[in-house]
Amino acid sequence: LPHVPVMGLTWGRVSPELLSLPPVDIILGSDVFFDPKDFEDILTTIYFLLEKNPQAQFWTTYQVRSADWSIEALLCKWKLKAIHIPLHSFGADKEHLASSSLPGRHTIEMMIISLGRSDGT
Repeated sequence: LPHVPVMGLTWGRVSPELLSLPPVDIILGSDVFFDPKDFEDILTTIYFLLEKNPQAQFWTTYQVRSADWSIEALLCKWKLKAIHIPLHSFGADKEHLASSSLPGRHTIEMMIISLGRSDGT
């Protein structure tokens, strides 16, 4: 899709390309929450992008790898909110979807992250 900008970035770093990014509506991230040591850098970058684009949303999916890994405290810290989207709500809870064996025996989550309001919601 030539009209859809795609940009490489390093989580937690604001590059000149990121600074000059034109307005965005949706930021897509697939399985970006892989290693807990990167969670805050990811949310720092997402917060920066959402501050620049207050109506934008970060749509992401991830595979639950451990019950100990959570971004809830970081969402609160960065004043972000998340809405969890059930996969069955759009028919994506089936095995072998799009030639993939996921979700299968894996727990896959989808969420939409956006700026929280000033009252913390």
